[in-house]
Amino acid sequence: MSILKKALSLATILALVSTAARADIIDFVELTEGAGQKGESAWSTLNIAGSDFNLAITATQDSDDAFAYLDWNHAGLGVCGDVDNTGAHPGSHGNVCNPGSDDNVTTGEMLYFTFDANVTIERIWFNNTHDADGVISSPEYIMINGSPVPGPGNGYATGNSYNNNAALSADAGNFLGPYGAIAGTAFTIGFGDEQFYVSGMQVRATTVPEPGTLALLGIGLMGMGAARRRKKI
Repeated sequence: MSILKKALSLATILALVSTAARADIIDFVELTEGAGQKGESAWSTLNIAGSDFNLAITATQDSDDAFAYLDWNHAGLGVCGDVDNTGAHPGSHGNVCNPGSDDNVTTGEMLYFTFDANVTIERIWFNNTHDADGVISSPEYIMINGSPVPGPGNGYATGNSYNNNAALSADAGNFLGPYGAIAGTAFTIGFGDEQFYVSGMQVRATTVPEPGTLALLGIGLMGMGAARRRKKI
């Protein structure tokens, strides 16, 4: 086998290793209401552990510090400007926003998703179950990293992405994505015209070979080169 073919074989193996990270679905409705639930609750920082990453979620309202808010009744993740208390309230669906009318229904709200690894956010599901018409429609829109994605007609805008607390899957509901997020740099989601919720995210860590693995590849290539030179002698 030529050195090139051997190198390609090793590169193929490394490529398989480097893409082996599993995709996690972060289901914010389930996180609020399901097994191991946190209940309706507010968080200055909501920390979530994935298979190959850790995620910290924070929020602002009109550029001021706010709270990431898990809202009951098939809603998911939103924002409250001020709250009566923070932390988990398993089984509770009482409003802890202060005032109670600030229950993800005001404007100027932004969510910040900061990962400790480079990731691909493959899908983001949204819903508008607490709106009067229950539909995400024009002129409502979503801001991704500060850029508007207007609806309808852009995946998320034809209706609720999360209906009847059905399980999220690759084919369930409407979604936006994919997007890349760099470790330590906040990926932001905001809303225009009126507020709605992030129901879930499908996230996959973008892994790369560790330095030791790359060193082994280099040693292997050097060894193959040496073997070929000995063969010619």
